[in-house]
Amino acid sequence: MLVAAIYLSLAACNLQDRTIESTGGEPTDRPSGPPTIQIASPNDGAEYVIGEEILVSVQAVDSIGVTRVQLFVDNQIVRTVSSESLQGDLELPAILNYVPQRADLGAITLRALAYRGAVVSEPDEITVVVRESPAQVIATPIQQSHVPFIPNDGVCRALVNVGLNFRTGPSTGFQIITVLSSGTLAPVTGRNSEHSWWRLNVDNRAGWVSGDFTTEYGDCSRAPVVAG
Repeated sequence: MLVAAIYLSLAACNLQDRTIESTGGEPTDRPSGPPTIQIASPNDGAEYVIGEEILVSVQAVDSIGVTRVQLFVDNQIVRTVSSESLQGDLELPAILNYVPQRADLGAITLRALAYRGAVVSEPDEITVVVRESPAQVIATPIQQSHVPFIPNDGVCRALVNVGLNFRTGPSTGFQIITVLSSGTLAPVTGRNSEHSWWRLNVDNRAGWVSGDFTTEYGDCSRAPVVAG
């Protein structure tokens, strides 16, 4: 009987040890909280004119990965930009654009949110003023370092909205040349037949980017269809 009792006691101890081992250790990929987001530009109180594009530069951060960011104007979603990675990015700088209309005259609120899947950040927001004509603008506009200057010369260009893979051909199966940072503005030298990929010239290198992550400026209707 004594031997049996000792055996049962040892078995219980061994079972307890195995249970502790199986549950020990916290996963390293647990989120530390929701994402965060900050509007880098424009400045609060900046002034614009009807039809003048507002480029909103944001910086979103998350311990797991920011999957998308959204821009709201007076509580209406006007722009969504997603990460090219399905897992998201630990840091996601992005540029979101909005063109104010007559209904926006006066002060409007620009609000930015970041998402990790369905988990949403606290908003960051600023107020800008929309004027009817340039003569009504009181403050001297300042070119923000976070956003590019976009020439109004009709040349077809693509603005990269988020960090974007620059590839040797028009699909995700092609080799990555480099990663273009958000805010990169480059001439479009061609497109694929589906109008879904653009061939760009960046630092004298030709490569391709997905049109889902860019904004086009100028006359892009004449961009030639070229082989990847």
